[in-house]
Amino acid sequence: MAMSLLDSALRRVQVRKAGEVTLIVFDGLGAVATDTLGFRSAERWAFSRISSGNVVRDRTTFLERLETAIVRRGTSVTTTHGTSRGVAGLAKKMKQAGYNLSEWQLTQAAKDILDPPPETDADMDADEEPADEGHPDDPTPIEVSPRRDTVDRSGIDHSLDD
Repeated sequence: MAMSLLDSALRRVQVRKAGEVTLIVFDGLGAVATDTLGFRSAERWAFSRISSGNVVRDRTTFLERLETAIVRRGTSVTTTHGTSRGVAGLAKKMKQAGYNLSEWQLTQAAKDILDPPPETDADMDADEEPADEGHPDDPTPIEVSPRRDTVDRSGIDHSLDD
């Protein structure tokens, strides 16, 4: 019977599942963290495929099926990938599970979502500008005339004004 892509890709690999985070440790090649649901989806997909016979190609194909993955520093198998929100969400789950995020390669966009940069004085000044100033690139000033009532109010009974 032919070997499945899953069996080939995970040969000499340790898979550790801890709640919502799954850690894939490649002997001598590094580690990849992913969310458990994404791993199970890729696992089911890879189980139904036949191995190409090349372990490196099968690993690459399997890891490409993971929507979100964060790699440990020094990992040569793949890179951190996924949307910035997905990577940030996975990093938050990893932090809750007790992983030290300084050992993992996060994208800058994911880091900004986890720890937004503090506002600088220039940003605060820009937020406090009045909204009624004209756009500096617009050469024509806008003049606003005071409102004039066009309704004749002479017939109104003012007896309630007292």
